[in-house]
Amino acid sequence: MKTQSILVTGFKPFLGESLNPSALLVEKISQDSEFKDQLQTLILPVAFKEAVPLVIKEIESHRPDIVIMLGQASGRAKICLERVALNWIETSSPDESAWRPPLGPIDPGGPSAYFTELPLQDWKSELKKNGLEVEISLSAGGYVCNYLYYAVLKFLNSWGTKKGQAYFIHVPYLPEQTEGKPPQTPSVPIASQYEAIRHLVRLAKNS
Repeated sequence: MKTQSILVTGFKPFLGESLNPSALLVEKISQDSEFKDQLQTLILPVAFKEAVPLVIKEIESHRPDIVIMLGQASGRAKICLERVALNWIETSSPDESAWRPPLGPIDPGGPSAYFTELPLQDWKSELKKNGLEVEISLSAGGYVCNYLYYAVLKFLNSWGTKKGQAYFIHVPYLPEQTEGKPPQTPSVPIASQYEAIRHLVRLAKNS
């Protein structure tokens, strides 16, 4: 079985947060000796017009077999594997470049959604066998995460052979991020998050 080359991306802190678990996870995976020379990693600004060109450039330069994108999602109690990217923007918050796009489609002439063709349900089952709980989600939101996901799947689909070979993972807050937030705000420690992400990268690498 061919070992897959993988691009893993995460985001910088945003909306007043001092850290972003997705960036920390990408930094950790980039230093993991198990994946030496098999991964490319990239930390992105949380900005609609800036994040997409950076990822597309990296895909064009390194031609990874699979793209795994990570982002933070407040309110999530588990790591969520996103099955679908919707052709829709809907946010009340500007991005980190202070731009707030209007409500509406990402690509007015494009399909309503793109679906990953990676075996998320199988991977979820594999993690559960190893005591790691993740969820399958059908909504990547209406902010930069979904926007990036849609754009990357659209780009890969245009290649034909890479169709659907990407997916987005939303990760919860870290416990230290919940200080000053409502008492029931869910969070997951970085070690637990990394154990799941590491296993998911391993599954993708050997798929």
